[in-house]
Amino acid sequence: MTDLEKFMQIFREISSIPRCSGNESQIANWLIHRAESKKYTWNIDSAGNISIKVDNGSEKTLALQNHMDMVCEKHNNIKHDFHKDPIKIIKDGKWLNADGTTLGADNGAGMAIALLLADADISKPNIELVFTVDEERGLVGANNLGDKMITGHMLINLDTETEGEVIIGCAGGRDTLVKKKIDTFDWSNSKNTFSIEVNGLKGGHSGLDINKNRYNAIKLLGKALSCIAKNTNIRLIKIEGGNAHNAIPRYAYAEFVVEESLVYENLKEIICNIKAKDYISIEMLRHNNSYKTIPTQCTKDILKFIDEVPHGVHSYVPEIDDKVEASSNLAIITMRNGFVEFLVSQRSSDAERMDNLTLEIENTAKKANMEFTTGNEYPGWTPDTESELLKTVRETYREIFNREIKVDIIHAGLECGIIKEKFRNLDMVSIGPTIENAHSPEERLDLESVEKILYLLQNTLKKLA
Repeated sequence: MTDLEKFMQIFREISSIPRCSGNESQIANWLIHRAESKKYTWNIDSAGNISIKVDNGSEKTLALQNHMDMVCEKHNNIKHDFHKDPIKIIKDGKWLNADGTTLGADNGAGMAIALLLADADISKPNIELVFTVDEERGLVGANNLGDKMITGHMLINLDTETEGEVIIGCAGGRDTLVKKKIDTFDWSNSKNTFSIEVNGLKGGHSGLDINKNRYNAIKLLGKALSCIAKNTNIRLIKIEGGNAHNAIPRYAYAEFVVEESLVYENLKEIICNIKAKDYISIEMLRHNNSYKTIPTQCTKDILKFIDEVPHGVHSYVPEIDDKVEASSNLAIITMRNGFVEFLVSQRSSDAERMDNLTLEIENTAKKANMEFTTGNEYPGWTPDTESELLKTVRETYREIFNREIKVDIIHAGLECGIIKEKFRNLDMVSIGPTIENAHSPEERLDLESVEKILYLLQNTLKKLA
């Protein structure tokens, strides 16, 4: 069996197990059972993170680190229950993708690579396989990683998504939760009641794809509703969109009431004048009874916030073309418990830029008469260009591929920043196979890049033995 066939076997097993963020118990049990079957020792901390020790009789120990969870996104027409259904994998030439859902190569591919290397009959240092929980919702597992889970002085994170690059730094991040309390509701018997939907957008990773100018479904929904509101008073019945802080929203939906003077054909004409009209659909709701509506002024505040809150690139790194320094993602809007809630996710490799961006978001909330809480912060990862592990990876890559590997930092949150704060003596880098369109149903994995990463790591491990 080739290394790629071994990888596919392990990856298919991982993909058969539900592992959305916060629902990692089944994949954790699978990892423990696998470790026990191979006589590896293992440990689990209070957060549910797992460390598997593979003693190879070396004086050196290397950690291979991944997260267990995945972003669970699907197309609306796909019937898939992420709590019980396996991911349906499709092979298309050199690419793997899934049938209308996220593939989970982020970070399932890294998990499979690490498990394969732990089993490989090659010269290598002692291996610690470190698997964290709940990374995608805010690096929760890394934040609560037990102090005995990593005992070595080297770590390779396998959560990078471009083969041919080695990452040595990343942006930090934080979230701002903005809430609008709805104290009173109006009741409406109007027959001019409509639904509006934004669907079919590409979405993507809110860090890696934020500079690609992709539409945000919540922003687009707000624009459409604001255009309608310029012609008549409207009152929202419900509004929702997005489902992950680190994914650009692909879908948003609202129901609303308008004055009797504006009819369906008028609304369709308004929508047709919006640039992204092909992604927006509007329908008249059947009138069966009265609707509980958000008052006009509250509706205006909600639309004002959607319109004015920053989304996208805030600044670029000076003198480096196309390297994002700071950005924000209007990620989620929900209605619950008498509130309309927004989650806005911010990233930055510069602390001052991060604070300025956060202040702008908070001031936008104030102007829309909303309350806010900023938190869930995680640190960036400061590059170490003198890293011995980096030197080894670069030398190995040059020797086996006869070219230089690109050394870079990324505008995304990696667990390395948090882990480095906890284990200050760790020498670490991040690499991984090529994954496109992570955090969306268009996610796909390049199998040729998997082979290259395996070859690179096998040769690197031999040097580190």
